[in-house]
Amino acid sequence: MKKSDWQYLVDTLLFLSVAGIALIGFLMGLVIPKGPTAPESTKYFFGLHRHQWGNIHFYLSVAFVILVTIHIFLSWKWIKSKSQQIFKKKWNTVLIFTAIGSIFLILFFWALYPRVPGAYEDFGERAGQQRLSDERSPASDEKILYEDGSVYVVISGQTTLKQAEKATGIAAKTIAAELGLPSNVSIDDTFGRLKKKYAFDLLDVRDVISDLLSRKPAYQEEITGVQSKGETEEAEHEEKLTRGISAEDQSGILITGRMTLNDVGKEARIPARRIADKLNLPPNVSLDETLGRLRRRYGFTVQDVRDAIASLMEKK
Repeated sequence: MKKSDWQYLVDTLLFLSVAGIALIGFLMGLVIPKGPTAPESTKYFFGLHRHQWGNIHFYLSVAFVILVTIHIFLSWKWIKSKSQQIFKKKWNTVLIFTAIGSIFLILFFWALYPRVPGAYEDFGERAGQQRLSDERSPASDEKILYEDGSVYVVISGQTTLKQAEKATGIAAKTIAAELGLPSNVSIDDTFGRLKKKYAFDLLDVRDVISDLLSRKPAYQEEITGVQSKGETEEAEHEEKLTRGISAEDQSGILITGRMTLNDVGKEARIPARRIADKLNLPPNVSLDETLGRLRRRYGFTVQDVRDAIASLMEKK
């Protein structure tokens, strides 16, 4: 092939790679949902996950850099001649500054981009939830009730333990204890500040609150002081699964959103894979992923897990 043929081929591939990079950029920026509160099922487009599209975007970027390098090599004589014609003896200095200009361009946008602490702590949208407007505080006590009866509480880095208590009806100290926070922790501290001091993130907070809401009767006495004995027994039954061969065996397991299928299987002495199959999860699902993340992706509840384990225990 002639040099001009190579140049035509490289330029064609350059156009295709740039077009691909731009299209995927628009796809990820405008079409595919992003953020931790967006359901995983919505992050797929034509069968590929958002991260997979991101990988393709990266590979196309690498191909683009390689093609640009080849293009410069093939066109070097013309570039050198034109530079000498325009910039005379300073042509090589101009080319060097042009080459490093891309770095300064990135630094330029980095310097201008606004920095808002905590702006992306609760980034994303959940199905059925309206994004909070600028006029409303992200520490809102809003609760969203879904058709299946589950409750979603708006939690952000600016929400305090006290506000979470007001929104959910669950004692702030109970939430703090479930998160593994010390008993003397201030309930007026925001989750944003607390997570910097202690090892948890907002997803852990959502998982804990979702679990506590699912078994809320067990906490009514602590909150209101009016729970009856029968309600207490019902709550204890809700949070405790009987396991073992005989009915007299009162050992049990407490299932939370932070447990994995392997954790539950180990506690219940049932293979985690059987539990996953009972929940109709796909064969390739990770058994080391937390139930909190799995249930948002596949639409089951903690009670479904309890029912599945109870059913499997009966078949032992």
